[in-house]
Amino acid sequence: MKKFSKFLSLAVSAAMLAGSLAGCGGASSAAPASSAAGASNAAGASEAAPVKAVTFTVTADVTGDRAPYVERFAELVKEKTGGRYEANVIAAGSLGTGADAAQMLQMGTLDVLMSDDMTMDGVLNGTLGFAWLPGLVADYEEADAYYNNGWIADKVAEVMAKSDLIRISSYCNGFRQVGNIKRPVTEMSDIAGLKIRTPSVESIVSFYEKCGALPAMISGSEVLNALQTGTVDGLDNAVFNYTNQGITDIITHITEINYCYSGGCFIAGAPFWNKLDDADKAIFAECAQTASDEFTKFFREKTDSMMKDGVAKGQWTVDQPSDAMKASLQEIYKQIWDESYDQYGKDIMDAIISGDYKTLSAK
Repeated sequence: MKKFSKFLSLAVSAAMLAGSLAGCGGASSAAPASSAAGASNAAGASEAAPVKAVTFTVTADVTGDRAPYVERFAELVKEKTGGRYEANVIAAGSLGTGADAAQMLQMGTLDVLMSDDMTMDGVLNGTLGFAWLPGLVADYEEADAYYNNGWIADKVAEVMAKSDLIRISSYCNGFRQVGNIKRPVTEMSDIAGLKIRTPSVESIVSFYEKCGALPAMISGSEVLNALQTGTVDGLDNAVFNYTNQGITDIITHITEINYCYSGGCFIAGAPFWNKLDDADKAIFAECAQTASDEFTKFFREKTDSMMKDGVAKGQWTVDQPSDAMKASLQEIYKQIWDESYDQYGKDIMDAIISGDYKTLSAK
């Protein structure tokens, strides 16, 4: 019954989306051929009717800072195709969860989605989790080299494509940090015993358990109340998301451990993507990456500004792990990689454990 209800919900969303497209003059399709005008001019020649723009649908999986970059992507596509393609931009988050939107991409009732990779992992049965195993990248330079433009991005795209999700760009979704209301964390002993809210991501939960913390897998919408009531002492998240969770005035200590980085992307559904010719695929990918690069710049500048403003206002401290803590974290990373071998397989884990994913990214 639950599966039927889920399907019914998606079907209703699809029907609503189809209705909105009908009102816009057509669903996604290959560009229609021009037809000859009925009336002849004085010389007896016919005039070709103007080509009607193909309408495609695009949205973001969540409300907030991503939405303007969906609009930017739509503008770029219209400009680069000379108006041959025009987006019907659907309000962010209005089609349900990110998982719902991903299924609509697969069904062909949504054409393009802006979403983070972790959300897509929920649709793909955890097969993308290798991309954010702890310790793969240490800073933005490595993130850009290995994840956003390198081996990790290529592997994520391969896995997604097997499920009719075409990853056409990469953007920054940030490093997950430890924020808490108890004490500065610079040593392993500082994090031990802290109750930390984490997402339901196996490698992240395992990381905190191995650090001696007590991970609590609760909804992101419940974090503020959990901090206020003492249900948790802190959280694992990118600082960029503190505003959305309403906790910028609650957290008192942040540690930049940079243990886990994840990205996001514009995704095209295969039913739409396969109708495009190679030239238009290149245009869509170029526009998606331009919008993604602009979002990445905004994301990182906002994160940096939030960190500095919080320190200047005396809201929180920003601390760094000691050398001893960094060494201990390296050992934890290796343990989690070894434990993940069977889950992700030889092809992926041999490259990670050996470090070859770094050199492969340079090719």
